[in-house]
Amino acid sequence: HKMSSLIAAGTSICGVTAITALSPAIKATQRDTGFAVANVVAFGTLGMLTYPYLAHALLSSSHQIGVFLGLAVHDTSQVIGTALTYSAVYGDEEVLKVATVTKLTRNLFLAGVIPWLTYATAKKEGLVPDRSSSSSSSLLPSFAEFKKYFPGFVAGFVGMSALRTAGDMTLASQGLALGFLEPETWKAATKLVGNEIGSHYLLGTAMAAVGLSTSASALKGVGAKPFVVGLVGAGAVGATGFTSAVILGQLFL
Repeated sequence: HKMSSLIAAGTSICGVTAITALSPAIKATQRDTGFAVANVVAFGTLGMLTYPYLAHALLSSSHQIGVFLGLAVHDTSQVIGTALTYSAVYGDEEVLKVATVTKLTRNLFLAGVIPWLTYATAKKEGLVPDRSSSSSSSLLPSFAEFKKYFPGFVAGFVGMSALRTAGDMTLASQGLALGFLEPETWKAATKLVGNEIGSHYLLGTAMAAVGLSTSASALKGVGAKPFVVGLVGAGAVGATGFTSAVILGQLFL
């Protein structure tokens, strides 16, 4: 069950990042985490190698192609790589912009899915207290229980997303980010925190931690079933992405 949750989160939201966020929250084993990461990397890489050419053959507009790539490929870095490949091969920079926005919008679902999967796993294991016989004043979860099913990673993700949104909005409306930062200062600060410290060092450290905590011996004896599940999930996400791109292209683009 935990491996299925990890594969589902990684396939449907943002790849390895979602897996590394969910794994400690549901107390997944090394084996479960390792197989989930292997699934996302394998099928995401396959998408990187095939989807740019498939999209060019089947879709007509840059916006449709960008939406498809942003929805069909698993990991954020893989989406950017796929869109860069398309831009380099076919000379269309608009695809990169649309794919990036689509993928970042998809990443926002982390804020809801991670706590829900954490709670669902705890409930399945009988770790959620039964409140059906409690008084009405105790039906709502306590702060400690809420914190237990709402990982710190999600709180940080939501908080930094809100801060970045507020900064960009005030910069556009007032000319100063958050009311006091010059455009150049705000751009440099977001680049330093998001691109260099966050994406380069902190995310890299998290990925290294996953690798160091996963032993090859822990992956033995699982069989092909997890990869079959991953293949089906990747196919479903790809089909959903293509269908969404076609429908949205006809309605809005």
